[in-house]
Amino acid sequence: MSAYRGTVIVLLGEGEKPAAAGDLRKDDSGAWGGSLIFPVEARTPQLLNLAEGRLTIRGREGSFVRPDTSDWVKSPTGQFRIRIQGSGEAPF
Repeated sequence: MSAYRGTVIVLLGEGEKPAAAGDLRKDDSGAWGGSLIFPVEARTPQLLNLAEGRLTIRGREGSFVRPDTSDWVKSPTGQFRIRIQGSGEAPF
């Protein structure tokens, strides 16, 4: 098992690249996922409705799905947190 805690850049359309704090884990089978935590100001319709996407960590890209787009309602005060499940090889 390995883990990554640090900056993650989410690659959105039209060149948007919001930064998030990533708390990600990979298990022995290679499955990975975790949380992306944005400042509450980043709570845009595009991120609220994001069901799948791409991210980059230190230049390595990864794809993910977000099984529950209502997950953000459980975010701690002052944060906008979403949960993701990786698709393919982990970028960390």
